[in-house]
Amino acid sequence: MNDKFRAAGLGLRLITAAVLAAVLIAAWVMGGWYVSGLVGVLALVGLGEFLFLFQPEGGWGMKILGLLLGAAYLAACAALPSLPAGLAMAFCAMITAIYALVAWSREKTLDPLRRAAVMVCGLAYVPLLLAPAMHFSRWEQLLVVLLPAASDMAAYFAGVSFGKHAIWPGVSPKKSVEGSIAGLLAAVIVSCAMGLAFGSAPLYAFAALGAVMGIMAQLGDFFESALKRAVNVKDSSRLLPGHGGVLDRLDSISFCVGVYAVASALYPFFAQAAQ
Repeated sequence: MNDKFRAAGLGLRLITAAVLAAVLIAAWVMGGWYVSGLVGVLALVGLGEFLFLFQPEGGWGMKILGLLLGAAYLAACAALPSLPAGLAMAFCAMITAIYALVAWSREKTLDPLRRAAVMVCGLAYVPLLLAPAMHFSRWEQLLVVLLPAASDMAAYFAGVSFGKHAIWPGVSPKKSVEGSIAGLLAAVIVSCAMGLAFGSAPLYAFAALGAVMGIMAQLGDFFESALKRAVNVKDSSRLLPGHGGVLDRLDSISFCVGVYAVASALYPFFAQAAQ
C-alpha cells in the first residue's frame, strides 16, 4: 500500500512539474510582457503565501495592503525598467509604516509593528528579489531557472544515493554535505555551459558565477526551510499538487535572481545583442 501511495505521489508530482515547465517555456518563448506577467503572478502568489505563513488567521488589512503594495511594486518595475528598486521599496516601506502607525493608534500593542515587519520582509523576500528577472535577456532568464533546478536535482539525487554527513541539521536535517557538493558542481557546469553557448564573458567568469549562484541557491533553500520550521508547517501552501506552494519552488530561484542581478550590474556576462 505504501508503494502505491508513493507511486501515486510521484505521478502527481511529475504531472505538476510538467505543467509548470510548459507554462515557463511558453512564457519564455513568447518573451516580453508574457515573462513579466508570469513573474508578477508568481511573485504575488508567493507573497500571499508568505503573509499567510506568519499570519494564518486574521490580519486581513496587512495581507490586502501587502498584496496591493506588491502588485504596485511589480507593475512599476515592469513598466519602468529604469526605476531604482530601492526607491520603489522605500515607498512601500513608508506606506507600511503609515499602516503600522494607524493600527498602533487603535491597538496600542506590538502586534501592528510585527505585522508591518512581516509585510516589509515579504515584499523584500519575494517581489524585490524576483522583479529583476522581468528585464533579463532571454539567456539570463534561462540561466536563473536552469541553474537552481539543476543544483536542486543534483543535490537531491546525490544526497539520496551517497549522503552521510548532515550539512546543517539545525535548519534542514535531510540535506547532506555530499548533496551540497553535487549541487554546487551542477551549478558550475550549467553556468559554464551557458557561457560557452551564449555568453560573452570568459569561461572563468562563468565558473565563478556558477559557484556563487550555486551557493546562493542552496542558501535560498535553507532560508525557506527555516521559515517553514519557524511556523511549524511542511509546505508554504497546497497550491501545487505534489510540490507544496509557489514559495517551495521559488526558494532557490529567488536568491539566484537577486545575486545575478547584482553580479550582472558589476560585470556583463551576456552581450546586449542576445536580449
